[in-house]
Amino acid sequence: MEPCPLNIVVNLDALLGELQRSLQWTINLVSVALKVQVSPDDNSQLRLPLGTFATTFDQRLLWTPTEAMEHHRNWILSNGFRDAIEGLSLFVESAHEVLSYWKLAEQQQGGIQLRGEDWNREIVSGEKSFHRLGLPDKFTHLQREHAVSPEATLLRQILSVNSARNCLVHRNGVVTEKDITNEASLNVEWRKLVTLLKDEDGEHDLVLGRVIEKDSWLCIKGVDHCTSFRLGERITFTTQEFADVTWGLFLFGSDLVQKISTVGLSKGFIKERDQPAPESVQPGGPRAN
Repeated sequence: MEPCPLNIVVNLDALLGELQRSLQWTINLVSVALKVQVSPDDNSQLRLPLGTFATTFDQRLLWTPTEAMEHHRNWILSNGFRDAIEGLSLFVESAHEVLSYWKLAEQQQGGIQLRGEDWNREIVSGEKSFHRLGLPDKFTHLQREHAVSPEATLLRQILSVNSARNCLVHRNGVVTEKDITNEASLNVEWRKLVTLLKDEDGEHDLVLGRVIEKDSWLCIKGVDHCTSFRLGERITFTTQEFADVTWGLFLFGSDLVQKISTVGLSKGFIKERDQPAPESVQPGGPRAN
């Protein structure tokens, strides 16, 4: 059989779009769920909407409506947080798939005639092996095998968010010895957007309703933030913190796609006009009242 050249076209805008869609999906669900209200006088709302009789397994968990709303809010944000980082992990797998295609294309450019076993090794088996890796090992693989290194601070922040996700999923959000990153606490970091006023005296927090007495400029910038949870403490996030974390995940994804774009340019797989265009993104998601 006559050999056929392998032709691969990659759209890096679609790669970043995958992450954006995943984050927006999670934000939409969290936003809707946070608007659910329970009547303070109706305990029947703690039952499933079924036509048959309700089953109660533990009388100690017959919450008041107020207790139910507080637990519900924490549950929503924790699950949204978990879904957001899991969506990022799937995005990283798609990024690895792009790099695996380019690895085969680079071998072909070097004069190697690709065979079915090459495809199976890099794409079929390679993707399965990559999927089984934890998130930290995924990034190690990208650096070692494909020379793609995310920006160091953003990577550290993503790994700290993933540590919080692991605690939420495997230990019900209670920090144990397995989770601590700094002596007796779990540090969770992210980059958030803040709005400031800048005048002749420097930068100041913007306070809605306060009269501005000097000529000032409205500034928006990214600020690195860290929050700590002590050993034995339960991880909880506010609505604003959830919004800020999702923004940090998007920034990381944008940085990773740019790093991949640089690799593609250097090897001739994409041209300058094919680089991912800046996306129109409104920061924040759910905002705190």
